[in-house]
Amino acid sequence: MADIIRAHDDDWPLVREIRLRSLSTDPAAFGQSWEKESTYEDSIWQQRVQDAAWFLAVDAGQPVGVVAVRHEGDSPDSERELQAMWVTPKSRHTGLAQALAQAVIDWAREDGAEAVTLYVGPRNTIAKSLYESLGFEDTGDRWQIVDDDPDGAWLKLSRGL
Repeated sequence: MADIIRAHDDDWPLVREIRLRSLSTDPAAFGQSWEKESTYEDSIWQQRVQDAAWFLAVDAGQPVGVVAVRHEGDSPDSERELQAMWVTPKSRHTGLAQALAQAVIDWAREDGAEAVTLYVGPRNTIAKSLYESLGFEDTGDRWQIVDDDPDGAWLKLSRGL
């Protein structure tokens, strides 16, 4: 199984690589697009790694999974948000997603959080099932990604620590 590592400042190229691969492979799973993020300059990627705790699943020196966690300014101080979770298709069903989520939960607890939240698309039933198996529950809150589109209202899930 791959090792889970915390990305540090000099790991931004690995974060960029796996993030862009996730957006090109599973574009509907994210609230962003490859077309947008592929244009980001190196300095933006460097800042992204500094602004959040990024965890990578690395196998033989290559990233095969990624997740980020951070406190969003419009969220309560006690919440940290899991973002950008993705595992390569070849590495799915190996426990990597659970290991990445556990890294987020551990980091959030150490950072003083009382809950980890996330947003998932309403049609992304596989991801929703994974998160529910990890103890996340639907809060009833929604994030409207696309106006006037029921599939554009992402579900907010939360897990207490």
